[in-house]
Amino acid sequence: MHMVWQPTLAELPEHPGVYLFRDGKGGILYIGKALNLRRRVASYFHRRRRQPARLRRMLARARAVTFSLTGSELEALLLESRLLKQETPPFNQLSLEYTVPTFVKLTLAEPFPRLLLTHAFEADGSQYLGPFPRFDMAEVVLAALQRLVPLRTCEGPIAPGVSPLPCSAFHVKKCVGPCVSHNHAPAYGLQVAELLALLGRGHAGILQGLIDARERAAAAMLFERAGHLHALLTAFDAVTVGRPLALIPVAHRNLAVLFRRSSSTHEMFLVRHGLFVERVSVQGAAQDLAWLRTTLAGCYVPAESVPMRDGQAAVDELRIVGGWLHRTCNRARWVLMPPQMCLTDAVEAIAETIFTAEGAEIAESREVCHRMPR
Repeated sequence: MHMVWQPTLAELPEHPGVYLFRDGKGGILYIGKALNLRRRVASYFHRRRRQPARLRRMLARARAVTFSLTGSELEALLLESRLLKQETPPFNQLSLEYTVPTFVKLTLAEPFPRLLLTHAFEADGSQYLGPFPRFDMAEVVLAALQRLVPLRTCEGPIAPGVSPLPCSAFHVKKCVGPCVSHNHAPAYGLQVAELLALLGRGHAGILQGLIDARERAAAAMLFERAGHLHALLTAFDAVTVGRPLALIPVAHRNLAVLFRRSSSTHEMFLVRHGLFVERVSVQGAAQDLAWLRTTLAGCYVPAESVPMRDGQAAVDELRIVGGWLHRTCNRARWVLMPPQMCLTDAVEAIAETIFTAEGAEIAESREVCHRMPR
């Protein structure tokens, strides 16, 4: 009688990590992640008959399981993603409905910046919002921003007073027309600054801007315009709910994510430009805060000296980290560290968060999460 192979579960740790099912020659059949490696691997054999046919075929060929410890769920997610791309195991099911994420891009490297949609993510000096999993979601965000701060929609270089000729957007007062003359250029710069200030207020600021615009239109009895703004407001709120950082430019997504592990210990995840940097343990003692200052200096300061990563790997990691932040926000406390925040202020903000968390209830953590811009 054929004996069904099973791993020795006692050899698997009860910690987060990534597991790899292998065949008799050591080839990788399947890669997965787990918060508890022993429990997750055991589930394949406790419910073997309920597994999809694809996984039953994989288990029939499996002869070993290896693992890599990661220390946290986030690190397991990131390692799994990297290994899947690197190894392309035959029994991992790739989604046939996968679409390339979309960004809303503010082209700050251009003399007269504009908003556009793009799938590419480059360290080119532009500001990026996203990534959004669907193109239509990014379209709604772009429409909302363009409605509040109407930047130019034309492509190509602009020579004020020479080319191109002012388009219909200028004539209907939807663009200040930097192309008209050099006298119009300063007004355009003010609009770009207004948009950057709006992005600094996050989801709540943009939503309030749409509400105010709708109320002004209704007060002026421009009911058709008010109706369009109401529809846009509803769509914007729907596509951005549950994306706490999507409307903060990627270059400004520097934060410390704190989890209370005991009465005196916090686990801290450092995120720079929306990407995972390091996981550390903080006791809250004076010597730990001095060490924290050194750690933050290596990660964030000065902000301009830390280059952004670009490319598809960065896009995937932005998506993974963003999803993890959303799932854990009810258990975590966030400390945002924008580029202009000095090192001393960053250390003080983290220390204050740690000390005020002493004895705090989970409900308070939820309140902190809800106050964050989405």
